[in-house]
Amino acid sequence: MQDAARLWRLLDLEPGQTVADLGCGPGDYALEAARGVGPRGRVWALDQDRRLLAGVQAKAHDQGLRQLCTVRADLCSPLPLQGGSVDLCLLATVLHVIKFTLAEGSLLGEIRRVLRPGGRLAVLNCSLKDLSFGPPEHLRIPAREMDQLLKPHGFAPTHLEDFGFNYLALYRRA
Repeated sequence: MQDAARLWRLLDLEPGQTVADLGCGPGDYALEAARGVGPRGRVWALDQDRRLLAGVQAKAHDQGLRQLCTVRADLCSPLPLQGGSVDLCLLATVLHVIKFTLAEGSLLGEIRRVLRPGGRLAVLNCSLKDLSFGPPEHLRIPAREMDQLLKPHGFAPTHLEDFGFNYLALYRRA
């Protein structure tokens, strides 16, 4: 759905960083993030589906990515991560599942809590350009609406990248 090399350039991971992939699903982003942060870094792959997490853990083991840790978690509950411990939180094509709880702010407050001061939030989301795939239109969150949702929770937009079917919105914790 997007140019992977361009996406990872924009995410600009550095060795030793800590990343939380929230709603990691099959773990493609978490595995790539683990390669990006290297053996001194840490990637937390969170999802509520035990079977998906087992698959992610098996892939990480097979690839020698010991820095990737899977955690069973519900994104609508407090995140089981230490406050101020994460450099980058990634929400990749998952917001349509929790759109209606996002306005409550509990997840956004939790993301803010676990991010280090100056930490980043990356939102990869389906755009409204092509509705032939992905979630229904009423579950998608346009980029301009993301900015409005995040600003009151202390996130400042830093970059918006159009990938056609998807967009990447980057924010910094104030």
